[in-house]
Amino acid sequence: MTWPLTTDNPVALNVEPRGLADARLTTGREIAVIAGVMAGRFPTVTAAVSQVADFTAAGIQVSVGLGDGAADQWDRALEVALASRPLHLNQVFPAAGLSQRALADAGTSTLVNALVSPVRNGWVNVATGPLSRRHPTEVPVEAALDLMAEVGVRSVKLYPVGGLDRLDEIVAVARAVAERDLLLEPTGGIAPAHLSTLLDAVLATGCRVMPHLYGSLRDDSGALSPALLDEALAAVAEVLGRR
Repeated sequence: MTWPLTTDNPVALNVEPRGLADARLTTGREIAVIAGVMAGRFPTVTAAVSQVADFTAAGIQVSVGLGDGAADQWDRALEVALASRPLHLNQVFPAAGLSQRALADAGTSTLVNALVSPVRNGWVNVATGPLSRRHPTEVPVEAALDLMAEVGVRSVKLYPVGGLDRLDEIVAVARAVAERDLLLEPTGGIAPAHLSTLLDAVLATGCRVMPHLYGSLRDDSGALSPALLDEALAAVAEVLGRR
């Protein structure tokens, strides 16, 4: 299990397939595409673990998620990750350090992110857990990133960004992330049509980035659309070709 993002390959996409047939669309791409398995979408941990296992057996790189940033799914997502050892785990900020340590102790190199919410330029809310979210806690993004680094968390999930609505804030976070050689995962409302604008702005800071594109890549049936995925990948290739 090798993390696909490097200085030479600074962009990956995180998408949510509906099942194995959808997930197979993520393989064989020049640009890394990670398939999201949301813990909150399954009736049991066992069912989610089985989905991850099916994907992994097919050579698909998996990101275990909460499901729409659902704070009350953090422990279930960790259970799924511990049982299935995916490439990546999405986690709320308060539980990210615990999750990273638990996975390391289990002998897996799963990368854990920490979910923070944008507030205003240069400031984020770190109170994204099931209890702490009742008490928004705004801190400078630099402080949030240093708190993450202290407990071994190397990626920040910025959610929700509203597509390009908060582009200046995304860039401010990206700048701080790049200075610390971390990874940025902007999430929420990002679509193929404006992906190149987002990537141009973020990559200009020197940041490695993995945008999450979920609803914007679904067809009318809710399945992952091959055409929309191709459109998103073409946008990434265009941006990388200009660098």
